[in-house]
Amino acid sequence: MLNIDWGQLKTAEQIAEEKRRARVPAQISRAQGRAILGLRDLTPAVEAYIAQITDQEEAMWADLAWNHTTNWNRYGSPFLTKAAAALGLTESALDEMFIAGQQITI
Repeated sequence: MLNIDWGQLKTAEQIAEEKRRARVPAQISRAQGRAILGLRDLTPAVEAYIAQITDQEEAMWADLAWNHTTNWNRYGSPFLTKAAAALGLTESALDEMFIAGQQITI
């Protein structure tokens, strides 16, 4: 008789998400990130997004992320999430940018 732990079963969506995350780097360097944005002509749009932030605390976090961090995290970054939404980037587009960014050697 099979002993199935039903709590461990995953939906097709959960499996697809795990596969996606496995192929996308969890982080790239800020230099790699800025390089891929430059190669895709997105730097001016990011800078315009940052310039329009009026909340002082949010502007501080955006400045830290854009100018002073060592790495950019693909998952869980409030700045990345907000900036990507402002630029109209999809999850798939972000994934591809992180994959391409990881290939850049500076």
